[in-house]
Amino acid sequence: MYAVVRTGGKQYRVSPGDILEVEKLVGDVGDSIVLEDVLMVAREEGIEIGRPNVAGASVTARITGQHRGEKILVFRYRPKKRVRVRRGHRQYLTRLQIHKISGDGFEYVEEGKEEASPEELVEVAAAGAAVAAVAETDSLAGAVETVEAEADEEADIVDKAVDAVEETIAKAGDAVEAVGDAAGEAVDAVGDVASDAVEAVSDIAGDAAEAVSDKAGDAVEAVSDVVGDAVDAVADKAGDAVEAVGDLADEAVDAVAKNLRGLVGRGKKAEDDGAEDNEKKEE
Repeated sequence: MYAVVRTGGKQYRVSPGDILEVEKLVGDVGDSIVLEDVLMVAREEGIEIGRPNVAGASVTARITGQHRGEKILVFRYRPKKRVRVRRGHRQYLTRLQIHKISGDGFEYVEEGKEEASPEELVEVAAAGAAVAAVAETDSLAGAVETVEAEADEEADIVDKAVDAVEETIAKAGDAVEAVGDAAGEAVDAVGDVASDAVEAVSDIAGDAAEAVSDKAGDAVEAVSDVVGDAVDAVADKAGDAVEAVGDLADEAVDAVAKNLRGLVGRGKKAEDDGAEDNEKKEE
């Protein structure tokens, strides 16, 4: 007969009288503890599977020890990030002795073993702690040896790394010298090309200035000729206009004078006619 219980996120197959280690549970050595998270019970009558737990089923156990497990190394590594973290961990554990498995209508108790008194359990726990301490000492000695071996390996690695760095520095120095020489040659080449370019540009600029000067002189002469022709044409047009205006003015003066003479003659004739009329009236 056995049952499957769950504690600390893990499942365990237990029978009356079994001893198992689980993640730490609250309690002292000699205390009884009841595990009610029973997932399955297997009996002679058949297997009863819980949904999720078997109704009314429980497992009673006695705490026979509280200790810590063996040390484990946890290593975290990230490539190309210089992350190397190594840590140790010792899990707190509780040692249980299964006493009985009970439920609705059944109960199975440990047989063939007398129940130990709390004092005996304490002694057993102390003996187990002593054994664990010895084992821990052995494991520590092995760990020390392992650490020393790893230190030697790391020292060798460091020496190789130093040699590689020195070699890299030497190569870097040679590379710097080569780059310096190449840079000097490049500067000289650039200087020669720059001087040739300056001379070529100077010659082109001189030719361009002379061509512009010639073109400017021709343009000034052409503009001067055009301006002179324009002035002569304007002067001629102005003279013709003045003559035309003078002729028109003379004609206007003659016409005005003629009109004035006509008006004066008409006035005298009217006076003479008036005088004759007056003489006739007087007679």
